[in-house]
This record gives sequence, C-alpha cells and structure tokens, in this order.
Amino acid sequence: MDLAPYKTDTRALYERFPHLRRIDLMWGSREGRSFLSSLLTDTRDGKRQGFPVEHAQTLMRLLMEHDRVFPQFDADNVEARWGDDPHRRYAKL
Repeated sequence: MDLAPYKTDTRALYERFPHLRRIDLMWGSREGRSFLSSLLTDTRDGKRQGFPVEHAQTLMRLLMEHDRVFPQFDADNVEARWGDDPHRRYAKL
C-alpha cells in the first residue's frame, strides 16, 4: 500500500535513487520545495550529471504538484527569482 503524501508515482525514482525518499519527510514544507528545486538545478558549476529523463520528469511533476498544493512556498521562490516586478512576480510558467 502506497502511503505517499502526493499523487505522483515515485516508485521507479525511489528504486533507482533510494536516498530521495527524504522527499516524503519534507513534503509540504519550504525545505521540501527548496530540495525539489535544487534537484533540478545545476549547483555544481556545470559538473552535475543530472537525472535520466524519466526521473527528471518525475521530479518536475513532484515540484509542480508541490507548488499546486502548497502555493505559499512557490510564491516565495517566484518572488526571489523575479524581484519586485509586479507583472512577473506571480507569473506561472
């Protein structure tokens, strides 16, 4: 029985990358949103290999689901990216 706090299927992701199960523990928090975002961002000056496509897609779906369910944490990140421009602050891509 799957007790995940989200709807995105993470079975293949967790099978290949078991350390990412910590997403379950951080789900619904600012830290969880930041962690998901960091997994999809190169923070190693171009030296990050990245995830295989199917797992990157799962991570993106998780991030989008998190933003949809917990928009208060998404707004913080959008504001940080776009600054004070009121036309861009709440734009959804």
